[in-house]
Amino acid sequence: MTVSARAPFGRYSGTWVLATVWVFLAACSGSSSRPVVTPPLTSTGITLKSSTGTNQVQQGGAIVITATVTNDTGNAGVDWALDPAVGAGTLSTATATTVTYTAPTGIVGTITPTLTATSKADITKNAGAVLVVSGTPEIDAATVLFPGYVSSAYGAAIRVSGGLAPFTWTQTGTLPAGITFNTAQPGSSTSLTGTPTATGTYPFQVKVTDKNGVSSSAGLTLEVKAAAVCLLEGSYAVLYSGYVNTQAAVGAASLTVSSAGTITGYQDFNAPGTPVAETLTGTCTTRTANNGTLTLTGAAHKPEYNFAITTGLRNGRVQLQNGADSQSGSGLLLKQDPGPYTLAALQGNFAFGALGAQADGKSMGIAGAVAIDASGVVTEGHADANGSSALTDAPLSGSLTLPDTANSRGTLSLTSGSQTFQFAYYVINPNRLLIVSSDSNSRLAGFMTRQNGSFDNSSLASPGILSSWGVATAAAPKSVLTLARLANANTTAGTIDLTLDTEDQADVAFNKPVLGATYMVRSTDGRTTLNYTSGGTARQYALYLDGGANGYLVEHGGVAGSAGFLEAQAALTFNPTLPGLFVSGTQYAGDVAPISMFPSVRFSSGNLSTTDSNTMGTYALNPSTGRGFGTLSITGSGTSVLAFYVVGPNKVIALITGAQNRSATIDWMSSD
Repeated sequence: MTVSARAPFGRYSGTWVLATVWVFLAACSGSSSRPVVTPPLTSTGITLKSSTGTNQVQQGGAIVITATVTNDTGNAGVDWALDPAVGAGTLSTATATTVTYTAPTGIVGTITPTLTATSKADITKNAGAVLVVSGTPEIDAATVLFPGYVSSAYGAAIRVSGGLAPFTWTQTGTLPAGITFNTAQPGSSTSLTGTPTATGTYPFQVKVTDKNGVSSSAGLTLEVKAAAVCLLEGSYAVLYSGYVNTQAAVGAASLTVSSAGTITGYQDFNAPGTPVAETLTGTCTTRTANNGTLTLTGAAHKPEYNFAITTGLRNGRVQLQNGADSQSGSGLLLKQDPGPYTLAALQGNFAFGALGAQADGKSMGIAGAVAIDASGVVTEGHADANGSSALTDAPLSGSLTLPDTANSRGTLSLTSGSQTFQFAYYVINPNRLLIVSSDSNSRLAGFMTRQNGSFDNSSLASPGILSSWGVATAAAPKSVLTLARLANANTTAGTIDLTLDTEDQADVAFNKPVLGATYMVRSTDGRTTLNYTSGGTARQYALYLDGGANGYLVEHGGVAGSAGFLEAQAALTFNPTLPGLFVSGTQYAGDVAPISMFPSVRFSSGNLSTTDSNTMGTYALNPSTGRGFGTLSITGSGTSVLAFYVVGPNKVIALITGAQNRSATIDWMSSD
């Protein structure tokens, strides 16, 4: 795990002031290797406690949950309910203050039912607990081991869900020379470690037996490739966002990595002062498994990044490691398709969105759509922006220059009235560009993607996941974040439902429904208006779609300069186990810290874990909506509450609450 040196995200501390809150009961410290999870302070509504002091129960077992309602002068107590969508079991002997939960039998691995208690006197007050039911042990059959490389250090975790600790681990079959299987670990995970010395493909078997003598086995394969200085080879682009001396900074770069690990390329970096646009050189080295370091050297800007990459070597994350206390930041790492590109290849209709800060440091965003001809001229366009010089459906003109051959970099100029936005762009492929501000008027970073299909109200007929970032001007915590699912659109009436998870500085709300938000999609360019009221506050968004339920947004009328994305959610029945190894990191931080990167994250049967055994969590996942809710515990940093959505098989978006006086983050997690 790599986190900002300034402060990692961690324990949620503070007073909950909301009527609705989910509570995680303290996890068992004796029967499992999972971390102790301390519940966040509850709202002014309800406190839940378990008779065993744990949220875990073996299949067929029972625990008693007690609810205490504050300001319940009539002692009306609560009504109890068990959510059948994310678990199973029964409730019995319910009273106004207690209920007995009995876990089902026949469970393989782990299930995570959710229990809710709603105040009878005030139904707006409710609390909940995610219960972890352990069945027979199960090793995740979808475990994917990242390839090893000769002479490079290697490490991988293998985990079991369900069962009762302590566990006994055994391994049969041939491992690569130099790799060792850890049989001494009695907890719910074990590891492969070492430095391989020979290439080859090595199938082997792993078996785990729990305290009750029940076993689970899985066949795994570790491929060892030839020695490589760096995992990366070819052209990669970086989109970066962070802070320099507490002021927003953005950047982008193209890096061509040779088989010897040497780097040539170009970078744009925009922080307070003079924007940087320059060639660079550098080196790439592998640290272990799927991560390493990128050391870049330009005349004016010399960043050193930690990087992590997914198994396909196409998507990853970077995080600044040499910023000390004055700089922090992170970003995307994306494989670039081979060029060169002509302007004719980039002609067509595009939607775009970028967010960051204006020249005075206040948060802002811009979203729009443009039509570009074969000579790079913007023949038509419109944009919305917030900030001190807001735009509302404003006409755009401008031009796109020819991208260079070496880096697939060009420039984009967009003008509306007296405002001109200058961007550098980097081509990922002819349908997707990274954009970053190249002048001192603003510091914005984002994307430009080709529009597909026609647009009307049916463009929001399928579910989409909305994520928006804003920054308050008050003292930390500063982040103003929204994670939401849009669904159940009535395309004729122009209404749609939202489920909101938000953190406005220290004000947190989870799983809040908004019914009947209004929207309208313009057929000519996909511009969409979305309006709803939540908590007595009217919210007004402008979106520009590039496809169904997918595009870019800005919020009008808010004080935090919020902007972000709408991403189409795949039509899936969402399984609590998500196959693959996810790389996770913060893309747009609301403050100098926390800014996180996790090189390896796994979602397995309600257990969230990273390669670093000091970072683990528990979650429940709704199979019909793809919404997850849980906690993430980091040794030495406490416990964060997180809400997340599975966008598709290879992407998860998570809102992670911050510690006291620390901002929350939205992290992007990818596995493809």
